Amino acid sequence: MTSEEEKTVCVTGASGYFASWIIKLLLLCGYTVKASVRNPSLFIFNEHLLALEGAKERLQLFKANLLEEGSFDSVIDGCQGVFHTASPFYHDVKDPQAELLDPAVKEQSMF
Repeated sequence: MTSEEEKTVCVTGASGYFASWIIKLLLLCGYTVKASVRNPSLFIFNEHLLALEGAKERLQLFKANLLEEGSFDSVIDGCQGVFHTASPFYHDVKDPQAELLDPAVKEQSMF
């Protein structure tokens, strides 16, 4: 394993509040961060990440779908660790168990 791989980690749900702080601290500590977001091309949701100190050199955004098996394979590849903060969330939920809780539990088995 190269020294670069030893300092590479993955953060899921990167545009979220907790993940954003985790990424900020990891970048400040010199880590390379492979971050998963719903859509890397939507600048409005990711601009705060791209503005972080060290982001230009050591932050990579990846599109990943929590409910799609194999979606995180390329993101996690080469990482020493994973900070898994992502979880499905929708505002207009009819059945919280089926639409939020069950998918959140299912996604854990993907890691």
